[in-house]
Amino acid sequence: MNEHRPKQLNLKDAEIYALAAELARLHGDTLSGAVKSALREKLARDRRALSVEERRAAVLALTEAYRDRAGKRTLSDEDAIGYDAFGAPK
Repeated sequence: MNEHRPKQLNLKDAEIYALAAELARLHGDTLSGAVKSALREKLARDRRALSVEERRAAVLALTEAYRDRAGKRTLSDEDAIGYDAFGAPK
């Protein structure tokens, strides 16, 4: 097969066609351009996506940084919540 010749993609799904047509219309693009743009954007997002472990590490780093900046806690649990034992605001 000739590698320089464009490949064809024939999607026989009415919803896909409608979505591509709407995207093309919104952006003043062709169907091919809309599909290409959408695929590029999705691939870019997926390539940037963090794994579960990377997200967990990022959240832990943020909580540690916050804890370091916040300093020692000065309020009790009850005072921090702002309500007395009967549920009334203090």
